[in-house]
Amino acid sequence: MEATQKSSAKTGQRAAFPEDVINEDLVREYEASEVRHARCEIRNRLKWVRQHLNREMNLPLSAWYLLDELIGMTHDVDWAGGPITVWPSNELMMTWLDISERQLQVLLTKLRKAHMICYIDSPTRQRWGRRDPSTGRILEAYGIDLRPLAQRVPKLIELAEAAQRDRHDAIQRRRQAKAMLARIGEYIRTARKELDERPGAANDNWDSFTQELARASALIEPKRVTLGVLDKALELLRPLEARVRKAIARLFRPKAPLDQPAIRGSQKESSPTGESQFTHKTTTKPLSSNEETVGLSGTRVGGSDRAQSSNEHASGDGRADNRASTHRSERSNRVQDNARWAADHLRDYKITELALLTACPSVREMGDPALDPADWTWSDIKRAVLESLSIMGVGAHAWKSLRAELGDHGACVAGAIITEKFTQGARGHAPAVANPGGYAYWIARRAKDERFLDLGPKVHALLKSPRCAE
Repeated sequence: MEATQKSSAKTGQRAAFPEDVINEDLVREYEASEVRHARCEIRNRLKWVRQHLNREMNLPLSAWYLLDELIGMTHDVDWAGGPITVWPSNELMMTWLDISERQLQVLLTKLRKAHMICYIDSPTRQRWGRRDPSTGRILEAYGIDLRPLAQRVPKLIELAEAAQRDRHDAIQRRRQAKAMLARIGEYIRTARKELDERPGAANDNWDSFTQELARASALIEPKRVTLGVLDKALELLRPLEARVRKAIARLFRPKAPLDQPAIRGSQKESSPTGESQFTHKTTTKPLSSNEETVGLSGTRVGGSDRAQSSNEHASGDGRADNRASTHRSERSNRVQDNARWAADHLRDYKITELALLTACPSVREMGDPALDPADWTWSDIKRAVLESLSIMGVGAHAWKSLRAELGDHGACVAGAIITEKFTQGARGHAPAVANPGGYAYWIARRAKDERFLDLGPKVHALLKSPRCAE
């Protein structure tokens, strides 16, 4: 019986674990370091660390509450140097959290394994301590030591900041991936509907596109996805979207390019070969000097009572031709002036081909991916802009209006800006552009009526957008 009592008596020695060795090293590093933190600063930062790093540390919320209570028992003078020890009883800590003694032991073990606390044991393993009455410093104490936490706080803050950045990047990439999935899915549904209505239309492998879209969607379907998996999904979706956009552009390609006016009716087909050599005078019977025609009255609402001779008729046609020629000349001069004005504007803001492609990555995606951005010319940009405007449903007249008011280069810059803003709006990075065609008309009308052009500032604003930094 006496042997049993001796074996169950407390020896004052605690079993050593590998984490205790790490905690002792942290205590020595804290004593050798000159960096100190205030108690209030530690508590505030610890709440921020818990918010952003608890998933990696895997500590229960009650363990963080217990640690906060232990920090609250310390004095400000303890964090200026020396031991940071508290000696609460188990009953007091159980009262803080309203838990059992076994649950308390589990929480203390988790904090010790997380290198937040360590123990300074007395010979009897009882917690007690005494302070200097004048300074409040700890003279002797046995209990729970918080120096491992004090040493780890700067490193924990760095880890929390990295976790916060990763979580922010993951949220942004998930939004990009979801927006890209929605766009590609809408492209595929539109193409299938068009193929059902027009069986003879240009048919790409849309089943393959659907399978690739399903594989990328499966990667981001789980609730918690790492940043690497999201990057892999975006690597699959970006080239897929470029191929789908080109395929749907081929499917809906207009019969006439945007930079050429559409042919109305069958006038061109019915015209004879060499039609430029024929005029109204050469294809109709010429009037003799004795023939008379009926001219318009002064009010131009009916025939006049005075007969008009063929000479007067010919002179009237000549005046009309002169007026038409003058009108065409004035219009050509105005277009040239507008083109020079827009070119000066772009030159003042240093809008080069490379700057425009950097500000508008969506235009670059419409071209050859193997072509370096530095090798692009205005002709390459024009082809990419025309293709993107066709996909967005911008008609030929809107493009013609842009060219008339801004010239070729100014129209290319305006089309690139519309394409990029429409893409960013679809991806959730900016307000959505509901009507790209109306946007094009607005730019042209403002340049014509108000003589105001802000393409340069718009390009520089896009250069500062987060999409250009990716």
